[in-house]
Amino acid sequence: MRCRSVLTRIDAMRTGELAADERHELHDHLETCPSCDESVGDVESLASTLKALVPAPPRSCKDTLKGKCATSFAELEGIWVAFSKEGLRMIHRGGTEEEFRVKFARRYSRPLERASLPERLRKQVTAALRGEGSAEPLVDWGEEATELEREVLNTLSRIPRGEVRTYAWVARQVGRPKAVRAVGNILANNVVPIVVPCHRVVPTGGGIGNYAFGSAAKRELLRREGVDVEALEALEREGIRYIGSKTTKIVCFPSCKDARRIREENRVPFHGESEALKKGFRPCRRCQPFAKTA
Repeated sequence: MRCRSVLTRIDAMRTGELAADERHELHDHLETCPSCDESVGDVESLASTLKALVPAPPRSCKDTLKGKCATSFAELEGIWVAFSKEGLRMIHRGGTEEEFRVKFARRYSRPLERASLPERLRKQVTAALRGEGSAEPLVDWGEEATELEREVLNTLSRIPRGEVRTYAWVARQVGRPKAVRAVGNILANNVVPIVVPCHRVVPTGGGIGNYAFGSAAKRELLRREGVDVEALEALEREGIRYIGSKTTKIVCFPSCKDARRIREENRVPFHGESEALKKGFRPCRRCQPFAKTA
């Protein structure tokens, strides 16, 4: 398949309208063509931006549609929470009720009505705030989320509490290793942060990185979950990305549970995956820091 043919089919693939055989051909092409793969990320970013530009419905429409398409919301520990019968729809920290209503309307073009937060959702939000996490977040993504957005955001819940992964790791997990920029954009627009743990994703180059509610909030959430933030930042300053074990010849992300069990005298720092592979180390099957080359 030629690049021109791929570019004319990108949006059809994004919306799930592409035939199965063409979809397979397109995926094969994207794996070997960085330029086209980057174009897919650009289309995903454009789609997310256009959704954010949808204006809030006029009051006359709100009155007509009230009870049919309204979503409920509540305030919990300084957090605004919008939800439906299926699950959480949006979480926002700080600001006024009106600001939250505007933010929600821009995303969904629907009104909000105050209601009591169901106990099952209350438990998920409070557990996430306390650093206890949630193995299977109850989220109603609706029709607004693209297939790639769903795949990326659902992948975050597989990151264990007390550990972090990189944007590149997320991209590999969803089968799009070159779409790191698209992954970053999706995480930046995560409408259910805290519960869907985008705070557990950090830059490939090390450190903690940015967060919708500020880096201080991200650091605090990670600390509550058991991440040694200061240790990660110290490794960043030294350019260390992975930690290996002399005894097992296995290399992990520094926050991996297995890496934390390595005795100090057996710890081997690595600045990159090529360095680890050249020295005969293999990637941890648990945290999957990178793919082993043939």
